[in-house]
Amino acid sequence: MPPLGYRRSTPSASAAESGAFRAVPDGRAARGTMRALALLVDRIVTLGTSGASDMPERAAVRDALRLLAARIREGAMLCRIIDGQFVLAGEAVDRGLTRDDPLLAGLLQRCFVHGVGGITVRQGAAPGELFTLASMLASAPRGDDVVPFSSDTPTTLSSIGAEPLPRELLRSWSVLVTPAERPTAHLLLTPAEGLAAISATMADGAGASPTVVALTRLASSHSDEAANAAVDQLVQLLDDAELRGEARVVEGIARACMAQLHAVGSGSTRLALERLLRRLQHRRTLELLGERLPEVPDRLQLLTLFARAGEIAVEILVNQLMRVQDATARRAYFDSIVSLDLGATLLFELVRDPRWFVVRNAVALLGEMGVEHADIAMLPLVAHEDDRIRIAVSRSLLRLGTVKALAGLHGLIDDRNAEVRRIAAAAYGLTSTASGSVRPPAARLAMALERETDEDVALEMLASLGRLGSADAVQRLLRIALPPQQPQDGTERPAPRESYLRVAAIESLIRARGQAVVPALEGLKNDPDPDVAAAAKRMDA
Repeated sequence: MPPLGYRRSTPSASAAESGAFRAVPDGRAARGTMRALALLVDRIVTLGTSGASDMPERAAVRDALRLLAARIREGAMLCRIIDGQFVLAGEAVDRGLTRDDPLLAGLLQRCFVHGVGGITVRQGAAPGELFTLASMLASAPRGDDVVPFSSDTPTTLSSIGAEPLPRELLRSWSVLVTPAERPTAHLLLTPAEGLAAISATMADGAGASPTVVALTRLASSHSDEAANAAVDQLVQLLDDAELRGEARVVEGIARACMAQLHAVGSGSTRLALERLLRRLQHRRTLELLGERLPEVPDRLQLLTLFARAGEIAVEILVNQLMRVQDATARRAYFDSIVSLDLGATLLFELVRDPRWFVVRNAVALLGEMGVEHADIAMLPLVAHEDDRIRIAVSRSLLRLGTVKALAGLHGLIDDRNAEVRRIAAAAYGLTSTASGSVRPPAARLAMALERETDEDVALEMLASLGRLGSADAVQRLLRIALPPQQPQDGTERPAPRESYLRVAAIESLIRARGQAVVPALEGLKNDPDPDVAAAAKRMDA
């Protein structure tokens, strides 16, 4: 049971949508997002073929990335490949549509080549994450000597490994690519028969080791007396395995016990199995099981055992997470802690740890688990000197989406780090429905936009001004979209904004006021900038 005072935070749908893996309910919008991804992949392939020095193609990749980022700002994307076709937001895409669209057909083929079974992107994913996703799909199939996609952030880790059945092909804070499902190589006939094999310690693989014999006796027991005798032998074997540090033996006994417990249900041998489970919850036993956790193909059985142990199990997994260096293992521990949904007290303590990587992991876990009052613990860290911690804190506060979390993010709009500013800008476009929630004024965001030098951050700011939709926000957007007026003092008229900013302002105005803003933008249909004119003409579509 979670500790007293610990439960998931429940922000409004609009706030939670920015962080959760959610599907876009509109199938047409989902297809548009998927086509934007296909376009970006196609542009990256073209750039890689013709050379990175081709500036027009560089601009084409940049524009495709902006289009995809704009789509993702409006909603998440959930895509699966089932029976050779895309399934978007639970709706199968017509095979004819995919076949007749070269971009979608090419993307589907690349998904087959890479063995992709699903692509999930959170709403508001960072452009860098989207570019990494597209780059993976545009790359040639991975060989054994290719370095997998990864990063040094515990919440942006790839789990591409050397094992034949990887759990995931790419993972970042907002992107998850999973492999296509493959049929199971074989079925286990009984709970003990297949599982006991991994417990054998004999070099020749013979099945006469004491562990195998004990597990076989346990599986064939039909009375409490026989089951207790087998458990007595297994307890002694566990003691010996702990002394020798044989984690693989401990894992085999634990998995066989959990499988047998599921098989007998409430049968006559249940009490004996429960006694063995209590023995498996000793701290040293759990530490050995924790060492094996990243290597286990199916972690559900072990995680069920860890859940029975409570917060001591979470403490062990957190310690493993802080020590391990392998990216795949860190991801395994991180996901396991989140799935257990326990240990908030320990995580609150780790937020104050002097080691930066410990703090980063703790705040990432608190945000992923949605722990109530985690915003209070994180807010002092928004002024931390380490950019890595501020980025992790910003992401977690956005995931929480509480009134305090969003208000704290608003204050980071002038942060020195571009990713922190981008997240802060996105927070301006979200509103929690909790008591005391108010829309932030647009003035500070607009002033920050005038100083912004990063294109991705500027686009996020324009999108949030459109979501705010206040009179002040609309006026700011109009000043950007429309050509500048002639100054009354007779000085030279300033040059218009860059075209990508004007196009983004037009789209934000339509989002804020719909058709009511069309008359004010009618003159832009004849704008000298072709991109601006095209955007204005799309208002009538």
